[in-house]
Amino acid sequence: MLSENALPNVIVADPQPMIGWGLERYLAENQLARVKAFVSDTDSLLEALSSQPDIDLIVIELALPGARGRDGVHLVEWIQRHHPDVRILVYSIMGAPLLASAVVKCGAVGYVCKRNPLHLLDEAFARIRKGEIYIDPMLRPPRHSGKPLSPTEIDIIRRLAHGATVGEIAERTNRSVSTISTHKRNAMMKLGINNDAQLVVAGLLDWLGEL
Repeated sequence: MLSENALPNVIVADPQPMIGWGLERYLAENQLARVKAFVSDTDSLLEALSSQPDIDLIVIELALPGARGRDGVHLVEWIQRHHPDVRILVYSIMGAPLLASAVVKCGAVGYVCKRNPLHLLDEAFARIRKGEIYIDPMLRPPRHSGKPLSPTEIDIIRRLAHGATVGEIAERTNRSVSTISTHKRNAMMKLGINNDAQLVVAGLLDWLGEL
């Protein structure tokens, strides 16, 4: 269990060695944590968790390769289910507000975007050591139009979240590609999102009961 006074023991999980090197030094120099291991894929992460029972926190990039790296949201959920005493701080290049909400819903205690200033990590660690949840304040909630999604729009979002393309959805639902594209565009407008990555996360949030 994390203490406000003791430095947490941390695993840094990131596919970029330079990020691991930089985080290890930043966390040590600012007396935020002790980095016990750096791993670059999910297989090494799970091995480190099994071999080091004193780990308090994982600082993790969602886009992590490996057997369990296909879906970062579900990776967070899996870690929380199998290592409930280990907390998770997502430090990711992906800066979608919906994604931050999804990983916190799955059990992460914090989310910071790598594109934002480093000092946000200081605040994140301070809040987490107090037992609080921290989400990068620069990740603004999406503008939602207030209009409900139609059953067809919800179905398309779910299919996209499971990896189907617009063409595959059109073929499976016996609709034209242009019709599916129109439904997709309307769903994005209603949700206030503007790229496919956020639309996929919207499908995951629907699976989580958040839409």
